Amino acid sequence: MFRTIIFILCIILTTVFSSELLAQQPSGEKREKEKPAEALLIEKGGILLPKGMLQIEPSLQYSYLDRHMISISGFYILEAILIGELAVSDMKRDILQGALTARYGITSRLQAELKVPYIFRWDREIRGPGTTDISERTVSDNGIGDIEGALFYHLLLGKRWIPDVILNVRAKSTTGRDPYHLKTDSEGRFLELPTGNGHWGFSGGFTALKVSDPAVFFGSLNYYWNVKRNIGRGIGSVDPGDSYEGAFGVAYALSEKVSLSLQYQHRWTTHTKQQGEKIPGSYLSAGTIFFGGNYALSKKTSVSLSVGVGVTNDAPDVQVTLSMPFNFSIF
Repeated sequence: MFRTIIFILCIILTTVFSSELLAQQPSGEKREKEKPAEALLIEKGGILLPKGMLQIEPSLQYSYLDRHMISISGFYILEAILIGELAVSDMKRDILQGALTARYGITSRLQAELKVPYIFRWDREIRGPGTTDISERTVSDNGIGDIEGALFYHLLLGKRWIPDVILNVRAKSTTGRDPYHLKTDSEGRFLELPTGNGHWGFSGGFTALKVSDPAVFFGSLNYYWNVKRNIGRGIGSVDPGDSYEGAFGVAYALSEKVSLSLQYQHRWTTHTKQQGEKIPGSYLSAGTIFFGGNYALSKKTSVSLSVGVGVTNDAPDVQVTLSMPFNFSIF
C-alpha cells in the first residue's frame, strides 16, 4: 500500500509540474483552439498533433476481472490462458496501471508515441468452490510493464464523402516481468505476479473518421502479432497467438469545453500453442463498450474519463481510465 501511495503521489507531482511549465510558456504562441471531441480522438489515434507539438499524458487505469475458471496450478501467459494442471477455482483480479505517455508531431502528418506503464496487481484465488474444502489465497505485486512505441501517419485527408484515414504501427517490448520465471514457495505457489506477457509484440492497422460537426464518427481495424518464444525448462516454445481487433464509435461535442464518446471494441485472439500444439480453451473473444467524456480545462490541458464494461466472458468486467494530457509547443 505504501508503494501505491508513493506512485500516485508521483503522478500528481508530474501533473502539477506540467501545469507549471504550461504557465511559463509565452502567451504569444499561435495554437489553433482544440475542440474537446478532438482531444478524445487524439488518445485513440484518430487525430494527430500539429507539427512541433508535444503532448505529455499521465493516466491511471483500474481493471477488475472475476472468473470461475481454471486454477493457478500452472501459469497464465495472457488474462485467461493457463499452462499447467487443472483445478476448479474462482479468480478475482484487480489491476491498477499508472502510465506516462508522450506524443510528438514530427510533421503535420506523422506522429510518434511512447508509453511507459507501471502496474500494481492483486490476485485472489478461491479454490474448491462448491465443495467442503475451500481455501483462499491472495498475492499482490507491482513493477514496470511492457513499454510500447508507435508511429501514426495521416494517409488520407477527409474531403466530401472521403473520411480521414490514419495508419498506425506499434511495437511492445518485454520490459515487464514475464510469467515464466516467477518465484514460488516450498509448495510451488507463486510469490510474485507477472506485469508483462513475456513476448515481443507488433501491430498495424488504421483508423478512419468522418466529421459531421458537432459529431465525429470513427472506426478502426488492427492486427496484433505476438512473437513465439522458446522458454526451455520443460516448457518448450510458446506462441501466444495473434489478435484481430475492430472498433467503432462516435464523439459528440456538447459545448466548447465538454464532449462525450461512445465506443464498442472487440478483439479476437487465436489459440495459444505450446510446442506447436493448440492449448484447449485458449481462444479469446473480448468485447467491451466504452463510455467516455472530456472536459477542456484550458487550450492546452484537458481531463478525460472513460468507463469500459465487458460484454463477453473474456473481457474485463470493468475498466476505468482517468487521463490528463498537457500540450507543449516545441517550435
